[in-house]
Amino acid sequence: MNSLRERFTEYLMRVKAKNVARRLTHAINFPIQAASITKVLVILPRNLELLDRASNFVQSLRKTYPDWRVELFDVDKLSKSDLNSMNLPRPEILNKLRRAEYHFVVDLNDDSDDLSGYISLMTEAPYRLQLGAGSSVYSNIVYQPQEDVNKIYYDSLLGYLRKLFVRN
Repeated sequence: MNSLRERFTEYLMRVKAKNVARRLTHAINFPIQAASITKVLVILPRNLELLDRASNFVQSLRKTYPDWRVELFDVDKLSKSDLNSMNLPRPEILNKLRRAEYHFVVDLNDDSDDLSGYISLMTEAPYRLQLGAGSSVYSNIVYQPQEDVNKIYYDSLLGYLRKLFVRN
C-alpha cells in the first residue's frame, strides 16, 4: 500500500503535469523532417536489465540521426540534494533541463514510470515519447514495443522513429 506521502507526491506530480501539458498542447503531424530536431534527451531505463539494450539503442540512434545531439539522463543518479522533500526533482534541476531546450525526449522505461515521465514533460520538449500501452499526461507519443519473455527490444522503436522523423 502506498504511504500517504507517496500518494500526495503522485497527486502533486499530476497537478503540475496537467498545468504544463495544457500549456504545451499543440497539434503534431508526422512524418516531420529529422533536421527540425537538434537536441534529444534519452531517459535511461530504471530497470537495470535493460541498460545494455538501451545503450545499443542510443548508439543506433546516433548513427541513424548523426545531426542529433543525443544526451542521456539517469533518474536514479539524482542525489538526495537534487530532490525536494516530496522526492521530486528540485526546481533548479527542472529549470536546467528546460533551458537545455530539447526538441525530443525518449523515455526508455519499460513500465510506466511517473518520475521519469514527469521529468520528460518538465523539459517542455515538443515531442515526448513513452513506451507502453495507453496514454499519459507526460507524453504526446506512445509506442508499444515488441516484447519477448518480458524483454523489450528497442530495435523496433528505432524503426518506428524512422517513420516519424524522416531524413532527406
